[in-house]
Amino acid sequence: MPTGSRVGAHFLSSVLRMLEPRTDDDFVDRLHYLYTPIMLLMFALLASAKNYAGHPIECFVPAYFTRAMEQYSENYCYVQNTYWVPFQEHIPHRLDEREKRQIGYYQWVSFVLAISALMFHLPALCWRMLSNQSGLNVSVVLSLACQEENVDPEVRDRSIDILTRHIDDALRYQRDLIIRSKGVFLFALINIGRLYGAYVTLVYSMCKLLHLFNVLIQFYFLNKFPIILYLEGHVIYDLFRDREWQDSGRFPRVTLCDFEIRVLGNIHRHTVQCVLVINMFLEKIFVFLWLWLLFLAFLSIVNLSAWLATVAVPICRQAFVEKFLDLSQYEPKTSAEVHLFVEKFLRPDGVFLLKMVSVHAGNIMCTRLSESLWIQFQQWRASTKILPSSRKESSPSLGILMSGEGGGGGPSSERPKRRSSSERREGRGYYQPPPDQENEGSEKRQRNPPIQLPTLGGIRQHFV
Repeated sequence: MPTGSRVGAHFLSSVLRMLEPRTDDDFVDRLHYLYTPIMLLMFALLASAKNYAGHPIECFVPAYFTRAMEQYSENYCYVQNTYWVPFQEHIPHRLDEREKRQIGYYQWVSFVLAISALMFHLPALCWRMLSNQSGLNVSVVLSLACQEENVDPEVRDRSIDILTRHIDDALRYQRDLIIRSKGVFLFALINIGRLYGAYVTLVYSMCKLLHLFNVLIQFYFLNKFPIILYLEGHVIYDLFRDREWQDSGRFPRVTLCDFEIRVLGNIHRHTVQCVLVINMFLEKIFVFLWLWLLFLAFLSIVNLSAWLATVAVPICRQAFVEKFLDLSQYEPKTSAEVHLFVEKFLRPDGVFLLKMVSVHAGNIMCTRLSESLWIQFQQWRASTKILPSSRKESSPSLGILMSGEGGGGGPSSERPKRRSSSERREGRGYYQPPPDQENEGSEKRQRNPPIQLPTLGGIRQHFV
């Protein structure tokens, strides 16, 4: 195979790989970066095929025109644009008035649709580049949580162990980042997210906002696209009013074209009537895209509001996690203890991961993972000597809750009952550190040593 063909095939495979669905998003995100670009590219190919491989324009020429003259007239009118005049009106005599009525958008439709498809995919590229900078590999976590082998309880418990260690190490890395980090990050908002355990949540929310802004901007330019030109109204209004193109002028099928021909040194001006067959397809594409963008904007607003309510509002975060803890095998926990677990240990990024696991892997997998993270939380709380705050005390500020620093309020006189270690480990494969490691945990955390996040391959080898 020639080198050029090999490079072209590699580029095509890379483009197609970008359009593959991922597991670190939801269905609304896939509507934006996958299904809508594919649909736009199909429309672009359809318009290109009609423009460059078919006959986008047919002109009615005088009888004395030869076949070559007819083909020349059609090619010239297609390149130099045509203009529309209603049949009940006279053709303007002045050339400048005819130029004001020109229609020249159909040559650019294919390129505009291709650029629109690229714009829909850009927020997903930003999410892929920025999502792993916090140490939480969202794509790998969800791939492991969604694998088919998790139907086997033993494989599922082993997967939960791997996920628990990776999430626990990543969350500890975020908690220690405010002490160890001295670099300057790209965005101040993302820097705050790193320090307060909400980096992945902020990046994902920003990408969803980019999806929404992209839809709104494209919806605006679609209404401002030079289809209506000097005309008033909208093609959607015309459809509801049962108004044809002969009256409105939107996507006219029959237009006029002026061209000049030199004959024996003299210039002869001709005006011919042409049929724009491609406008019949463009009208259907325009109407469908207008309705689709309107639907996508509404769906994006609802989806973004639901995600922000789940991961950004402290009460909703606690209610979401408490729902899965109530389904676990442990005795009921106090509200203060769950509050400490959510706001000090998991923080927004941990809740975000649990939300993703529940969406993609189901509630059972999310419940088991919540149990395992709860055990890690109990060990972390025992090593750091943090007790749940009293219910009578005033609630701390949102910044302190998200930061994960400090003691989290005064100690409580009561602690919820916990099952014995043998009961918790019965039938489970949760990770339990050796006694000497558990005793030295407090001193190690006080020294804040640099933490190296384990790779997924290394964790698999450890458990295998």
